[in-house]
Amino acid sequence: MTTTQIFPDEANVLEACGRLVDFGAWEQTKIDPEGWLANFPQAERGYALILLSRFTFLADHLVDQLFRSAFQNLSNLLTDDLESFEDASARWRDFCRNALITIVQGEDPNPSDSGWLFARKARQAVGINQGQLFEPREVIERLANGFTGPVVFVDDFVGSGEQFLKTWRRPYSHASGSASFESLAVASRAATPRATFYYCNAMTTEYGRGRVNRHVPQLRISAGNVIPERHSLANPDSLLWPEPIRADGIAFVERVCRRLGYDQDDGSEADWRGFHKLGLALAFQHSVPDANLPLFFSDNSGWTPLVRRL
Repeated sequence: MTTTQIFPDEANVLEACGRLVDFGAWEQTKIDPEGWLANFPQAERGYALILLSRFTFLADHLVDQLFRSAFQNLSNLLTDDLESFEDASARWRDFCRNALITIVQGEDPNPSDSGWLFARKARQAVGINQGQLFEPREVIERLANGFTGPVVFVDDFVGSGEQFLKTWRRPYSHASGSASFESLAVASRAATPRATFYYCNAMTTEYGRGRVNRHVPQLRISAGNVIPERHSLANPDSLLWPEPIRADGIAFVERVCRRLGYDQDDGSEADWRGFHKLGLALAFQHSVPDANLPLFFSDNSGWTPLVRRL
């Protein structure tokens, strides 16, 4: 098979993108396939078409379904095989009635954190009571005062798990002093009964889930979908590149990202593979994760992004 035969036909790829818009899977105002392809000279267009054909864009209604599924799957973490249906149902109702729902906050916590959107989804799509939605600081105060029920962190996407780990370890002030979820979870393990912790998200990477589990083994994670590590466009064993051109495709990505100014190899936000070298091709209607290849979202040097990070 020649290289030309490996590359997809541009008209077919753009027609497929148009159908995704027509079906409501892609939001036309948020993604610009034709403008993005125009960034590339003809010699690079074949590799760009492979990238575009591998790109995943999730409209809000699809994310809602993933999040609802992830939340409902928490019920599977509460039951055992010997429990009757009636007992399992009662346990799940108690969980939903008593859980404190909180968010994962960014480096500089602010009202625009995507977690607040998913706290609202817990109310609107799952039926959680408004009175169960709390800021992390408020949950810390309740834990410090002896709360022993479930605490559920809600989020859209787990890439590296960095934001969750920072939220878990960040000291929050409360009426009696200052504490973190980490310090209170340690204290809780010594008590009977004790609080339990869950992390519910629409989508997670296999890498991020494993990293969070290593650092917070008592946390139970439920995701609507899990992205395998080999679904990275920068992974030498990537499943997303045709095998005959995998090495050339990764070299192409590196070359383009470096000329856009992403010239680091340290897993930082300036790394050509994206944050933590995850090399993803993924966007939500409401956000674009920093774990993506930068060539998808950069607007450096007059580059037209496929999706814009607002």
